[in-house]
Amino acid sequence: MADEIKTLASREIYRNRWLTLKEDHILRADGSEGIYSVIEKTDFVVIIPVQDDAIFVVEQYRYPLKERTIELPQGSWELSPSAPPEEIAAGELREETGLSAGTLDYVGYQKLAQGYSAQGYHIYIANDLSYHGQQLDAEEYGLTARKMKSSDFNRLILEGRITDATSVTAFLLAKEKGLLS
Repeated sequence: MADEIKTLASREIYRNRWLTLKEDHILRADGSEGIYSVIEKTDFVVIIPVQDDAIFVVEQYRYPLKERTIELPQGSWELSPSAPPEEIAAGELREETGLSAGTLDYVGYQKLAQGYSAQGYHIYIANDLSYHGQQLDAEEYGLTARKMKSSDFNRLILEGRITDATSVTAFLLAKEKGLLS
């Protein structure tokens, strides 16, 4: 294909438990060379916990933005990257919101930022919820969970007050598939 890029060399620039940053020396289809930076991260899950006409959201401080944001519960298990997505979804739901789901229904799979990463996320709807208490990781200090009407979440998206692309995409995809009111 005319627009393919060939990797000539690759080197790891940085690594921690959450990501690896690579710099690739590339050859473009037109013969020119360049570099391409790639972030490698494991796939993650996003969960839409539904109860009646409401969903549960989390609010937490996001260091890069220097502000608290409203999002859907989400995360990955960096230390267990081969765990099944449904297991991760159940675990992240319990950890962040304190909720357990009687049922987890698969909504779909999306890519996060394919311009610099192959990372994607699995989307689940959680129903038949029961509360058991949050189990936050140290990195989630200050995270709170609360119930919000689906219509309010939608309104906050339209007003530009919910800006987490993963939460927006997951919510709108579930809504368009008729899985949310």
